[in-house]
Amino acid sequence: MGAILGKATFPQMMVVATVESIFFSLNAILVFEVLHVMDIGGAMTIHMFGAYFGLAATYGFYKDKALKDDTGKAGGCYNSQLIAMVGTLFLFIYWPSFNAILGTGMAQQRAIVNTVLSITASTLSSVFVSRLCTRKLDMEVVLNATLAGGVMMGAACDLITVPGFAMLAGAIAGIVSAFGFLYGNAFC
Repeated sequence: MGAILGKATFPQMMVVATVESIFFSLNAILVFEVLHVMDIGGAMTIHMFGAYFGLAATYGFYKDKALKDDTGKAGGCYNSQLIAMVGTLFLFIYWPSFNAILGTGMAQQRAIVNTVLSITASTLSSVFVSRLCTRKLDMEVVLNATLAGGVMMGAACDLITVPGFAMLAGAIAGIVSAFGFLYGNAFC
């Protein structure tokens, strides 16, 4: 929905939501029932599906039809960033349990530990990139890149047995996400 927000009308968004629900269910059936894949953190059934569905949905909407922000209300301000930071903090706290919910025993514990390490590393690396590129701590960069480590761990959070690999994966996700936010927004 975020990919077409501002480019689609409310009725169009309702149609997209209906179609997305149908294809999401088909994707879940394909992943779990046909391919018998264990997707402990929802990386294939939730995050990858959402990303690719969003990309596919944007082909039906054009950049020039996006709503113009003549009043400047679409930009972030201190209060909106503060509220977004609180939301990110809650996600930071609860993401390990989200990734580990389908696991059992030691796999569940590994998923929790690996997700915490990965999210922490993505946060630290996004802070580093923010300071390196903007010479200040840009909260929007940090908020967008913080949860990248949790998404990165969605596919293999129970499989990684070396904590350093979870931290490395999270750091890479945070760096890519931070650079993507800083320099990739111009292409959207």
